[in-house]
Amino acid sequence: MQSLTKGIVLAMSFAALSSAATYGQKTATDATASAPVATVYIQGHDGIYVYNVSAAGTLAAVKGSPVWVSGNLAAMRGSYLISAGTDNLRTYKIESTGLPGGKVGEIDTQSYGGAKCGTIDGASLLDHAGEYLTVPLYGGPSCAALQTFKIASDGQFTFLGDSQSTDSVHSDIYQVDASTYSSNDLFAYGVEFEQGGSGFLAYKRGAAGDLVTDESYAEKDPTPDPVDSNYAPWLVAADAASHLAVVMNQPFGPACCSTFSLASYTINNQTGAISSTNTYKDMPVLQIYADDMALNWAGNLVAVGGSPGLQLFHFNGAAPATAFGGVLLPKVDIDEVMWDKNNHLYAFSSESQELYVYTVTATSITEAPGSPYKADNWTGFIVVPKS
Repeated sequence: MQSLTKGIVLAMSFAALSSAATYGQKTATDATASAPVATVYIQGHDGIYVYNVSAAGTLAAVKGSPVWVSGNLAAMRGSYLISAGTDNLRTYKIESTGLPGGKVGEIDTQSYGGAKCGTIDGASLLDHAGEYLTVPLYGGPSCAALQTFKIASDGQFTFLGDSQSTDSVHSDIYQVDASTYSSNDLFAYGVEFEQGGSGFLAYKRGAAGDLVTDESYAEKDPTPDPVDSNYAPWLVAADAASHLAVVMNQPFGPACCSTFSLASYTINNQTGAISSTNTYKDMPVLQIYADDMALNWAGNLVAVGGSPGLQLFHFNGAAPATAFGGVLLPKVDIDEVMWDKNNHLYAFSSESQELYVYTVTATSITEAPGSPYKADNWTGFIVVPKS
């Protein structure tokens, strides 16, 4: 499959909100009236800011933050925060307050296979169980690599293996990407962007537990409009029932090259192959230029952020997705979207430097009290549900 090359920023997806004192009119408060339903960890220039989220979707700053850690916020494994520097991965114990405490684990990626391909440069991927962390390495002269590490229950790292791309023609382009795990954690998928094209990247769990190229992978794509020739993947996210939501680009014909549709695929849990029964006649067309996508935990709603605005869709498993409401924030570019388990959707705009919070059910979309929150020096965030 081919597509117009997407602009790739090979950098960790992190975020930073300013302290409550600099938020402006709408700020995260220190309210503690009810038990939080989620905690938001945000990367700032002076450390990690921590906010509890109420059932209504209001952010409340945790006293004592920001807390300084080495490296950048990467993931959360149980009661450990994982950070990623240029070379090293580290774990920090999360205290009862929710704040990061002392460092408990560290490992140097440059001491293991794939190090010749460069240093940590890209978004990490953690499996559903929180045991396997994969990080991309870029910057080397002739390859890119995915390294996989196992994180023990005490926060210690063990290197498991690496998967390398050695395409001598396109080695400087996004050649490795693991963006989402299948629901059984045996397969992972990403998108490869080359000069003038894109396609799926497929991995499987190797004998050592690392991600390796899935040699048994095959795909059956949605039926395209004959005038537009074909579809090509742009963004991927998996639900908990062996399906993939995929934002598709149309690289040829009248719709080229910034028209996006939302497709659904079924994952074969034995081989990792994916197939879609969708067609150009029943796939919803996005009204924005897609930049990020996230499925909610129930797997029935998809949020897509882009330029400009935010769109929601009902995700119906293998059946075609359906549009849900119109374009939210039609004058705001949205860079990153994320969900907690209590129907809250978080959407950040680096351009407006604001974090928007919505309460979304299958029948309603409501902006949460206090939203939007003014942000400063954004680089990315992590939402950790409480249940």
